[in-house]
Amino acid sequence: MKINYLSEINTPRGLTFFSAVLLVVSMMLSPFLLSISMWGFVAAALWHTAATLQQSGQLRDKSGMAAVWAVLGYSFRQFFRQPAALILTILLLVPALSFFWSINHEFWLERTRVRIPFFVLPWVFTNLPNLSKHQYRTVLYVLVWSVFLICIGVGINFLLNAEEILDNLGMGQPIPVPRNHIRFNLILATAILVGGWLWEQRYVWRYPWERKLLMAAVVLMFVFIHVLSVRSGIVTLYAALLFSVFRFVVRTRRWKAGLITLLIIIVTPVLAVLSIPSLQQRLTYMVWDWQQYQSNDGDDYSDSERWVSFAAGMQLWRESPWLGVGTGDVPMEIQRVVNERFPKYTLDPKLPHNQFIYILTGTGLIGLLLSMLAFLWPIVTGGHRHFYLFATFQIIILISFLVEYTIETSIGVAYYLFYLFWFGKMAEVERKTTFQKDY
Repeated sequence: MKINYLSEINTPRGLTFFSAVLLVVSMMLSPFLLSISMWGFVAAALWHTAATLQQSGQLRDKSGMAAVWAVLGYSFRQFFRQPAALILTILLLVPALSFFWSINHEFWLERTRVRIPFFVLPWVFTNLPNLSKHQYRTVLYVLVWSVFLICIGVGINFLLNAEEILDNLGMGQPIPVPRNHIRFNLILATAILVGGWLWEQRYVWRYPWERKLLMAAVVLMFVFIHVLSVRSGIVTLYAALLFSVFRFVVRTRRWKAGLITLLIIIVTPVLAVLSIPSLQQRLTYMVWDWQQYQSNDGDDYSDSERWVSFAAGMQLWRESPWLGVGTGDVPMEIQRVVNERFPKYTLDPKLPHNQFIYILTGTGLIGLLLSMLAFLWPIVTGGHRHFYLFATFQIIILISFLVEYTIETSIGVAYYLFYLFWFGKMAEVERKTTFQKDY
């Protein structure tokens, strides 16, 4: 059966689908197209709201600005009726309010601008039209194949420049990938889990033989994430896999199958280390970098700088425990602490590479508690946590927060918010069609 959703782009539903497809691809490749996709969501939300009011007759006597205000008013009422979406705006308000105790308002503005989607996208997703189960899954199908094709390109470049890239790995440099290597690896881990789930659900776009190709792509991406050797991506993937085994055993009581799978998961990284040169280089560098940090000689090495950023951030929090130093002043204050305690690391010191420490540094314990409320509310309320993709995504995010300030970059914010809402929307549709508590 031929399915062409792009032919419906002249409808709010079609525009929503097109914008989602564009977003999952452009997130890895193009900031400009990523912005276009987000504006596409805004347009689809306003269009759907206007169509809803038009059908109900609420715009019959309105035109011009009166109609615009009616559409906006209705959309915000819908937004305010969704606490799980509304509460995410805290993640914009917390750094925004630190304006009043920040000196560097230029950096404050930069960080606040990055977090504006924490207001826009929650409002958008409460006003978008509902898609079909097949459409939600198709967007994820596009994610899997777009990531796979990018991996092919990265792999070809690696083979053509293997010696140089391996030498760079030995000095702490990553294998070249589009945009940010850490965010790309988070997306790659997500694509592997999504691909496995689509295969298990027997999803196909058009032809039955696609499932075989899908499984082959998932296996190759699983191997490739080890080749890329970005530890945060590998750790998040294995954490999600361990959760998957635990979930499988709890649901099926098949302890023997679960134990065998667990042993495979334990043995696989060992085999990867023994057989993949890039991963060997990365681990060797990691051990050496830690030794340099221990001897206070790691001023030019990535892991050492990361540990210093943790220590500096925690000291700043202890100095200003309740409200922090102000989001705008984090770089300036980190520089001060590094100058005092770590004089060998004074050249362009890293900001705290831990999302929780970063929040503590800028907005203190109050900011962290409010932020944790926003992070946890979508998980503990409703039944979304029972949906496999939603649950594993939360694990990926949690692990990434421990080693990166994930939501302090535009791609990190887009990644977090889009998949949080997309998997949340899918959870509702999947639950209605499978009639199961755990799905």
